[in-house]
Amino acid sequence: MTEATVEPGLRQALRPFSAANLRRARSEARLTISFARRELHSKYRQSALSLFWGIAQPILLVLVYAVVFSQILNVTGGNIPYLSFVVAGIVVWRYFMAGLNQATSFIDRSSVLSKVYFRREVIPLSGCVAALLDLGVGLVAIVGVAWIQGISPSITLVALPLVVAVLLVYTIAIAILLATITVFVRDVAHAMPTISQVLFLASPILYPESQIPSTLKFLGTVNPVAVVAEATRAVSLEGIWPNFDLLMLHLCIGTALLVGSVFYLRSIEDRIVDVV
Repeated sequence: MTEATVEPGLRQALRPFSAANLRRARSEARLTISFARRELHSKYRQSALSLFWGIAQPILLVLVYAVVFSQILNVTGGNIPYLSFVVAGIVVWRYFMAGLNQATSFIDRSSVLSKVYFRREVIPLSGCVAALLDLGVGLVAIVGVAWIQGISPSITLVALPLVVAVLLVYTIAIAILLATITVFVRDVAHAMPTISQVLFLASPILYPESQIPSTLKFLGTVNPVAVVAEATRAVSLEGIWPNFDLLMLHLCIGTALLVGSVFYLRSIEDRIVDVV
């Protein structure tokens, strides 16, 4: 097949770094940031205390978990002070929840979808981008709380970007996949609160992985939230290097899931506007 016989759309797809594709990528990046800013503005504009509560709520939640689990249920963080242990787990979990919360993002923005065409993955992606603010503040909080509790920063923190990368690819992939499926299966939205609670309790967020029964240890390896939470604690609180082989494996799996989610969305995106 000669270049002259290749259809224009296919020719453009075969040239991912063509000028046209690069212009579209820049345009969609700006749109993603615009949606993310709008979401942040909507989140914090309700009252003068919205920003305060946005910060105070996770702090209060962490303190409640720390008191209940450490003082009442006698759960420990192993060789990590329990407050620092919980902060690290909650920071990871809150960002992953941002992806789960995108399940209804296409439905919520149906009016935008029907007015103008753009890559549909921009919508759930923008929610994940907006949540990066909370993630960044949370990562600083991990180091800050650890320092207050006598844990000095270690050279192992240089591995944190890899850990965060694993969290990002899984969260964005899940966000796109759930948003797509929920358009056609609305029951997913109703099931998400239960699913998120089960996943939260099944992940070592409030308890160390060492307390998981030996027959269920494999869950700590296949569960990306558990892998990221444990790796975050390792590099930021324990001063030890994470399991790089396991992280790279999950980075590859998460990337494959992300690519698959995008391809699945694009294969049916023409039907989304008709359904929402």
